[in-house]
Order: sequence, then C-alpha cells, then structure tokens
Amino acid sequence: MTGFTTRLALAAVRVAAVLLPRGQRDRYREQWRADVEGARELGLEPLGVAFGAIRIAHRERKPVMPPVGALALALRLRESTNIGAVLAVVLLANLGGAILLVV
Repeated sequence: MTGFTTRLALAAVRVAAVLLPRGQRDRYREQWRADVEGARELGLEPLGVAFGAIRIAHRERKPVMPPVGALALALRLRESTNIGAVLAVVLLANLGGAILLVV
C-alpha cells in the first residue's frame, strides 16, 4: 500500500507541475518529487505533500493584485524600526475604515 500512495502522490505532483507556467515546471516538479519521496522519513504522508503542491500550483496561476494605498505603505513599513511611521499608517488605516463606515 505504501508504494501505491507514493506513486499516486508522484502522479499528482506531475499534474501540479503542469498547472505552473512553463518556465517554472521543471524546477518545481523536481523539488516536489524529492519532497514526496522523502516525506515518510519526516513522518509525513506523501499524498499530503502532493496535495500541498497542487494547492501551491493553483495559487500560482491566479493573478496577483498589487497592494494599494495604506496597505502598500504598511507592507513597506512592515520591518521598519521607525515606530512613529508605523503608528501613522495604522492611524490612517483606521480613520479610512471609520470614514467608509459613515459613508
């Protein structure tokens, strides 16, 4: 049974790789194959690893919306040590939310 689930997981990884853009397929397929083959050593189920690969491949196909406004600024300041700038962004974001509730 163990060999069957590993083979099934490897087939799922091949399907997941096909979902990716052409330039990324070979790299991810090789990486995911190694992950599936080494899963049992780490106490993981190979099918669980394969389903994770399918989820990642599906997510990579969706277009990514760039953050705008306060979110973009907050992401830039995420690792900032300037506490005043971070607090200003938090304040602006909360005020913006309150204004939307009133309107």
